[in-house]
Formats: sequence, structure tokens, C-alpha cells
Amino acid sequence: MKKRIIVLLAVVILASATACLKEAEGPVNPTGLVSNTLTVNEGFTVGAVDPVWGYMIGEFSAFTMRWTEVENAQYYEIRASEAPITTENWQEATHMTIVQAPADSANVFVQVEVQEEPCIACGLCEQVCPMDAIVVVGGVAVIDYDLCTACGQCMDVCPVDAITGTRYAKDYFFGIRAFFGEENPATDISVTEGAWRLIYYNNYYTYNPSTPNSCGLCTDGDASACYIITDYADGTEVFCGYGCPVDAIWQDTLPIGYPPNMIYIDYDECISCGQCLLECWNYQQIINPDPYAYTGLRSIKRRVVPAGWVTDQPLRP
Repeated sequence: MKKRIIVLLAVVILASATACLKEAEGPVNPTGLVSNTLTVNEGFTVGAVDPVWGYMIGEFSAFTMRWTEVENAQYYEIRASEAPITTENWQEATHMTIVQAPADSANVFVQVEVQEEPCIACGLCEQVCPMDAIVVVGGVAVIDYDLCTACGQCMDVCPVDAITGTRYAKDYFFGIRAFFGEENPATDISVTEGAWRLIYYNNYYTYNPSTPNSCGLCTDGDASACYIITDYADGTEVFCGYGCPVDAIWQDTLPIGYPPNMIYIDYDECISCGQCLLECWNYQQIINPDPYAYTGLRSIKRRVVPAGWVTDQPLRP
């Protein structure tokens, strides 16, 4: 009799567990796709409002996304993937952010992160980071997000795939899912048909189209005049910056394009570290301790471009 009771209890428990599992799987996996309701802005990214200069176009490392609001939604989850997002791979797509409702748009930032469990503290990420934003502490790599520019160099060298997230210069498809409660997601997800990437781009003009060359330090054809090309400092000159760590910045002194002597990015060499932007914008008090005493006029900007984008600027000779 006792054996029968035990067997019966086991069957009941197994049936209950199976039912719970099915209930858990049901809301987790979406069943339908909706296209053309989630869009991504192309062009220079947005930024904060500077009391002197106004809106900082090209400042944020973020995609601006817009979607059709879902009635009664409490929040939205946005994910990214290098492959088109479907109902089958939604769970494998990279989680980017949660947006509280009501909302029909958001700035979604790219960011890498370390997964502690697979990390083996090998230190390769610390060695390769061009911004010195990673250190190994207590057996795990730790990212200083005040320094990290999401270039993804750490992701490339990690031997155990412990660093995940989104980064510059990679094409991403996006998807969004409404939640009516923590355990109550919508059955449908909205996805983009195309993919986009974030890049750094040197703009021909700043705010006045009649004034090319931005800060003007490259107009005389002297490469040493530009912060982002040359590292120079002595007892008589002001420190101007580190220059590009991979020699991906070049000056059109021939000239090949317009305006003459313009500074360009060689995308075949660029690692998207953002050093050129930091120096051009005078971020993090690199050049001048006064955050509003910008010497340059923000010529280098962050830009969202579609997958397969090819630069419209001159190529390096």
C-alpha cells in the first residue's frame, strides 16, 4: 500500500512539474512576429543639452529606437542580435535594456559586460583594452564604465566568451517585447527587418555649413596641429592628446576630397576605441580641466549607419 502511495505521489509531482514547466515555457517563448513597428534612427546620435552649445549631436553611444505602443504594457524589453531576430532565437538575442511604459521611443546604449562564472581571469582583456578600462580583481575581469567605450576588443580576445553585450562596428538586428507584468509578456515581438551599426565619423561641418574643417587646426596642412593625429608635449606647449593608437586617422594633404586638409578615419584600421572623439571633444578633462572650455568643435561624431555601409569620404591613398 505504501509503495502505491509513493508511486502515486511521484506521478502527481511529475505531472505538476511538467505542467509548471509548460506554463513557464509558454510566456517565455514568443509565438508571433510583427515587422515595421520598430524603427532605428540613422545619422548622428543624440546627446545631452550643453548650456553653451545646445544639443550635443553625436555624443551618445546609443541607438534611438521608436515603436508602436502596446496598450496596458507595463514595460518593454529590447534585444539585439547579429542575426535576424525570430521567435526561435529571441531568448538567445542579447538583452540591451528595459524601458518603462508608457513609452514609444528610447535611446538604447551599446555596452559590453563580463560574465563572472565563465571568466578565468586570464588578463587578456586587460592587456588589449585601448582605454585601460579593464582590470582583473578577485579572479574576475572588472570593467570601469567611466572609461569603457564599447569597442569590443576585449570580446575578440576572450578565450572563454565571458564578455558579452553589444559594441561598435557590428551590425545588429533589434527586437522589442511588451510585458504586462513580470511573468506576463506579450506573445508577439516586434522586430527590425534591417540591421544597423555604430561608428565614429568625422563630419565635414560643425553647426555652420559655411565653415568647414571644424576647429580649423587642420587647414594649414600641418598634421601636428591636430590633437587626434600627433602626441606632442614639452615645457612650452600644452599637452594635446595621445593620438590614434592604431594609426587609423589620416589627413588629406593631397588633397583628394573637399575640404582640403580634412581629417578622415581609415575604417580598415579603426578599432572603434573612441580616442579620437574623446580628444576632439575634450572629454574627461583630457586637454582642459574646464568641461566647457572646448578647444575643438566636436568634428568627430558618433553615427548610426545601416549594415553594409561604405564610407562616402575619400579613401586613404
